[in-house]
Amino acid sequence: MNKEELLKLVESLNLPKDEYYILGGGSLVMFGIKETTSDLDLCVSDELFVRLKEEYNLDEKDKNECGFYQISDIIEVIPNPKEEFTCEEIEGYKVEELKRILEFKKKRNAPKDQPYIEKIAKYIEER
Repeated sequence: MNKEELLKLVESLNLPKDEYYILGGGSLVMFGIKETTSDLDLCVSDELFVRLKEEYNLDEKDKNECGFYQISDIIEVIPNPKEEFTCEEIEGYKVEELKRILEFKKKRNAPKDQPYIEKIAKYIEER
């Protein structure tokens, strides 16, 4: 998904904008660091998660090893207390802070992360 498709998907969920933020690859697409992403990961407030849990009939079987709940084939959510949100805003959408993405990618150090570690570091430095 490119940025336009990503935002259409986010909008189709009809979620209150102050109750979630876009994580990982989607965040990098919003920053323009990455052109596309294959899925949408959202950090949602505990309150919003209660609603999503009911709406999508989620339970522990829908949770992966990283703590994300699969609500569709391309959408995953992870609950978090709203006061612990670590995000910034781009074009009216909350997205994960770049420094957190960089920390995660450095820690994981997967081959797929290597090109983005450099790009994110450069973007932060130039900003």
